[in-house]
Amino acid sequence: MNRNFESLALARLYEKQGHIDDALDMYREIDTSQSPDAKDILDAISRLETQKKIADSKENLKEVSQDILERDQVESSTKEARMAHMLEVWLRLIVMQKRVDIFKRIKARL
Repeated sequence: MNRNFESLALARLYEKQGHIDDALDMYREIDTSQSPDAKDILDAISRLETQKKIADSKENLKEVSQDILERDQVESSTKEARMAHMLEVWLRLIVMQKRVDIFKRIKARL
């Protein structure tokens, strides 16, 4: 019981400090069958998994943006081709932002 309390306190501390992976690991190690805080622990796991997915999608968006910027610098063709490329990049970013917004709305409903 004492180990569960220490693990729970440590998991909450990791969560407050923004260490999502460490907090998730701690929460998952806690034996919820004998813990009075089982519901809170399971809610925290769900919440942190959602936060991790959002963080991963933001990281993917950054990678896509960086890749697009690098390609844009390499390509130096006509004005029309650069404009078409810029519009394509803009459209991809809008689609990614829409996906993130949808994910946030789904998360808010949970």
